[in-house]
Amino acid sequence: MDVPRDIDAVLKRLLSSQVEIAEQPSMLAPEDEAYLSSLIAAIRAGRRAVLIVEDADERLRYMFSNASRAEAISMLGKVVEATGRRLSDGDE
Repeated sequence: MDVPRDIDAVLKRLLSSQVEIAEQPSMLAPEDEAYLSSLIAAIRAGRRAVLIVEDADERLRYMFSNASRAEAISMLGKVVEATGRRLSDGDE
């Protein structure tokens, strides 16, 4: 694992980006905000996660939390499979 040379600069950058995000108005409905908060709580509690965000320029940002790359790929496969089942059953 690579360790940054200046950990203080990394921490300052992380904190400043969190302040910028917190100041932006949310585009999520209140129930989506609550669901997202529950997912973040599960990640903080040690559950495995794959987080994918598409930026405005269509670039993907992603993070594997508490999971290896192989576990992340397996989780994505489960999502695709479950979604396919719901669609074939007529659920949306």
